[in-house]
Amino acid sequence: MAGEDRQAVVHPEMKVAEVLRRWPELLQVLVEASPAFQKLKNPLLRKTMPNLVTVAQAARMGGLEPEELVARLNRALGVEARPEVPIGQAESLLGTPPPSWLSAPVGFQLDVRPILERGGEPFQAIMAAAQEVEPGKRLVLEVLFEPIPLYKVLGKQGFLAWCERLGERHYRAHFYRQQLGEGRGVAAGPGPLSEGDWEDYQAEVQIEENLEPPLPMMRVLEALAGLKPGEKLLVHHVRRPVHLLARLEEEGHAYALKDLGPGRVELLIRKGG
Repeated sequence: MAGEDRQAVVHPEMKVAEVLRRWPELLQVLVEASPAFQKLKNPLLRKTMPNLVTVAQAARMGGLEPEELVARLNRALGVEARPEVPIGQAESLLGTPPPSWLSAPVGFQLDVRPILERGGEPFQAIMAAAQEVEPGKRLVLEVLFEPIPLYKVLGKQGFLAWCERLGERHYRAHFYRQQLGEGRGVAAGPGPLSEGDWEDYQAEVQIEENLEPPLPMMRVLEALAGLKPGEKLLVHHVRRPVHLLARLEEEGHAYALKDLGPGRVELLIRKGG
């Protein structure tokens, strides 16, 4: 790839959002590459979830080899290029030895394949299930592809991960919630939000019913940016902000939700370090 402008080609470490921002025409290439990318047709999902996923991760989620997807995207740009650095499988857990904790009891089992088949986003259901799993137990997910982005998200909650492939579009992902003192960093930092935290917050945001996405998320993130680590933000929302919760998980912020009835949800966020 000598002499080529690196900025003019797709690379495996690029976020999907960056690719679509630079080359919107590649959306159709992604959609045609795998059924797993059909949800990218949704404008809201294009503005949020692809920020969490690299091209290499997206390829594995879609059942493709990363090299194959990168080459396909570059061909659509008129570039016959190979990545400078070989794309490793370090982020994938497929084929790795089963961990010793695989014999731990199941705390919650969830099949999100029907949600994915309908083109839905199961993140909210997965996060709710994870909250039900006690230390020393496993969350078991039945999915259509290896859920690589979840490894980091749930890892911040003290989970270890392992995944196995059971069929063409059937993967089983295991997430083990470590007990206090197990592994490294499990007990570091403040714990989950408690009921008392709701009485003490440093900022407040009101989200109106008619506010179009992604403005609600932007308003919350802007308010959060003005806080110091450890300070809390109370958000009065009209619905469960699924994509905002994904962003909070990714950035390491703790949060708690209260459903107060139709059109009334309160979200308390504690800013991470």
